[in-house]
Amino acid sequence: MGRVRTGVSILGLTAVLPEAILDNEELGRRFGVAEVASAIKMSGISARRVASPSQYASDLALTAAERLLSFLDFDRSSIDLLIFVSQTPDYRIPTTAAVLHGKLGLGENCATFDVNQACSAYPYTLGIAQSMIANGLARNALVLNADTLTRLIHPRDRSLIVLHGDAAAATILGACNEDFGLEGFTLGTAGSGAKHLLVPAGGSRMPCGPDTRIERTDGSGCVRSDENLVMDGPAVFHFSVYKVPEVIRATLDEFQLTVDDIDTVILHQANKTMVDLIYRSLRIPPEKRFYCLENMGNSSGPSTPVALAEAWRQGRIRPGSRTLICSFGAGLTWGVAMIRWPEDAKPVPDLDPVVPDKEMLDAAL
Repeated sequence: MGRVRTGVSILGLTAVLPEAILDNEELGRRFGVAEVASAIKMSGISARRVASPSQYASDLALTAAERLLSFLDFDRSSIDLLIFVSQTPDYRIPTTAAVLHGKLGLGENCATFDVNQACSAYPYTLGIAQSMIANGLARNALVLNADTLTRLIHPRDRSLIVLHGDAAAATILGACNEDFGLEGFTLGTAGSGAKHLLVPAGGSRMPCGPDTRIERTDGSGCVRSDENLVMDGPAVFHFSVYKVPEVIRATLDEFQLTVDDIDTVILHQANKTMVDLIYRSLRIPPEKRFYCLENMGNSSGPSTPVALAEAWRQGRIRPGSRTLICSFGAGLTWGVAMIRWPEDAKPVPDLDPVVPDKEMLDAAL
């Protein structure tokens, strides 16, 4: 935890969403109107953006990257670090970052690697990219956060399908005036809680096979197999509403700042009840809060950069202002980043749905 103050900043940021929508009307037919109404009240989510069967996290990431590079008219030859951050990569081998490197036409001097991180992904990878740039290992970094988490959720798991959506975000980082940029990070883990949010099968410990596909129904009527995401909701909720405010307070103390010094506080868009409780615990005034989950759902790792991009697009973030972001989730992990936006910070394109599948795939060939 602590300050970095090395003159590295976000130079550009944008996000994309799948075109398909899973709305509450469809979920009402699947689970019952009363059941879905209760979930809406808790989550604040009315619709979820869901990748189609022919759409993958890398497709969304590629579209976000192409849009951002085009919008900024950024010199691709100057990008010498590409990080792909996802729980739903294309392959076990090779890294999806290497695949995207080829599709984006980046130079051979560009280092690439994947990061497997969940909801806390954005502060973690901003920290990685910042440290590599600050230490001279890169000049400009392209960070691609993308997940199609809905692929891991059983369609009859009423506890999770009502919450989650798919998304991607692209961020370019580079040098800026040392009075601005990424000011510091707090990263942490409570690994004893890793069991509370996981996909049991698919790794070396439990390879996928006939037994891992057996479906079971739990006491609340949720259906899943060992190849699906499972969450201990009460445990994750308790961790989030108690640990996250503590971590943010510690970060503010470390930086000798108060809530009054922060212009916008952006939290992982988990669900509105959880996010509201964290805001209230920290006494964050309404004008410094931000939400964008109502029509897209909780997209896990991309959730925070998607919210940041949308806040920037809406004018909630302005050059010279200071933003605190906090992400938290599976692991159990958390990350806080403090950002002081440069005076020459640019707005981002509108947060529009991605192009239809066939056009996206044709463009990637």
